[in-house]
Amino acid sequence: SALLMPLNWYLEVQKWRMSIEEEQLSFKEGVQAVLSGLALNWILPFTLGDVTGRLANAQNRKKVGMALIITRTISMIITLAFGGCGVVYYLGYSSKYYLLIVALSITSLFILSRVYRFAELKSYGRVICLSVIRYLVFSIQFIILIWALVPGLAWETIVLGVGWVFLFRSVVPSLFGNFGIREASALMFFEKYLEVPAVILIPSLLIWIINTVIPSVIGAFLLFKLRLNIAQ
Repeated sequence: SALLMPLNWYLEVQKWRMSIEEEQLSFKEGVQAVLSGLALNWILPFTLGDVTGRLANAQNRKKVGMALIITRTISMIITLAFGGCGVVYYLGYSSKYYLLIVALSITSLFILSRVYRFAELKSYGRVICLSVIRYLVFSIQFIILIWALVPGLAWETIVLGVGWVFLFRSVVPSLFGNFGIREASALMFFEKYLEVPAVILIPSLLIWIINTVIPSVIGAFLLFKLRLNIAQ
């Protein structure tokens, strides 16, 4: 799971660079923008640190701001699609609702494509592909941890439970690197399927450390290094 962390953030950096092609952001600058924003999320509430990190050195802040809103919306639609399936599974609704969720997601992405073109941004299809691939990567990370540390759960329960957790992590306002939201939502979902629900907290904390804490430390180092360079 930890080995997939660099791939996870590599995809996010590439997605961001692709979203703002006219800025001609180098890979190094993309890493700095994404990870420094992640570090700032520990100081600024409601992921405003991410906004600050990505807009800090933008040449056209209005256009970059629009790109950030759209890429976040794409990610949210994908999260709602997978998370919605988790909700359907948890509530025991008919499988026909899965098809409804897929149809609504595709329709939403189609409507958003109009906004994307209106904003004169490029590579919409590629940004969606990278967003889906990245979602699958960090979902697989969490799935592997749950499978390894919480034996006895059915695969469909793990997969749809992960969708549920990431849905709540995305829609609930967060402070301090999303700490607590992932754990609470995992406990809420998996207590229905586990004799000792508290065991789900172990993989939930580990995935938070791997995908948030470690990259945030790297981002904080990049911020510190940037400030030193500016001071000199």
